[in-house]
Amino acid sequence: MFAPVAVATGVAEGLADAVADAHLWWLLAAVGLHVAGQLARGFAWGAVLRAAWPEVSPRQACAWYVCGAGLTGVLSARGGDAVRMGLAKREVPAATWPALAGTLAAEGSFEVASGVAFALVAVGLGVGGLETPSPWLIVAVVVGATAVFLAALRSPRVRRAISEVGHGMAVLRDPRRFVRRVLPWQIAGRLLRLASLGCFLYAFGLPAGPAVIIAATLVQGSGRWLPIPGAGTAAAAAALLAALPVAAGHAVDAGAVGALVIAQPAVLTLVGVTVSIALLTGLLGARTPRSLMRAARSLTPQPAGAKP
Repeated sequence: MFAPVAVATGVAEGLADAVADAHLWWLLAAVGLHVAGQLARGFAWGAVLRAAWPEVSPRQACAWYVCGAGLTGVLSARGGDAVRMGLAKREVPAATWPALAGTLAAEGSFEVASGVAFALVAVGLGVGGLETPSPWLIVAVVVGATAVFLAALRSPRVRRAISEVGHGMAVLRDPRRFVRRVLPWQIAGRLLRLASLGCFLYAFGLPAGPAVIIAATLVQGSGRWLPIPGAGTAAAAAALLAALPVAAGHAVDAGAVGALVIAQPAVLTLVGVTVSIALLTGLLGARTPRSLMRAARSLTPQPAGAKP
């Protein structure tokens, strides 16, 4: 898990050149808003957890979330999710892995809805590159998923896992609780991330109009779903280089775009890894690098019957 430290150190080598011409205060504002957005999303996930396990404290859940989020730059988004789930499982023994996965699904429902909304807004603003999937492909996926689901229901183990996932999604069964305790934090987190992206664009002298920010958000969001460390960033970078001029409606400084592509993930990765290691040291009670690595390995899911 602590390969991220070595990766983050390597990233720093090319970072100085990328940020040399950036506007410092816009850059600092971008990082601050990004961290604030993570805190907001952490409190949102905490509210989801508390619906299933009331003993979880909001601050504790937020720390788990920020730990995982800070490592997504080198572990991928799914790797970061595994870290926060491992921290939660360590402190809430009654929580099962399927139930914790259910909390991620409940939390992600807003991300799916906002992603669809952004895609529709992008179409309205004239940002190209969005194509509707083939109807036959959609039908095939739905039919295939339904067949697999019905076959899986014949297994008692699968039925039990589905029940545990449902327990993790308890907050969705109480719409009023979701709207009052989860949704405001999620909206705040989304707005803070948009503001952070706008500050990053300004830091490198690039346009930061609504169409540009939305296009960049969609491009970066698509890269997060690649479960290969670094691959999501690389794919998003290539798409961003093509999308910004289209969204802005005019040519932009290619050098500034290149600097942004290098600096944004590098800065956020360095900040995220630093914050995550500091939090992990406190949460796991580690005092030396060796004890920290040993405690970190305990966060991974244990096979059935294995000793912790």
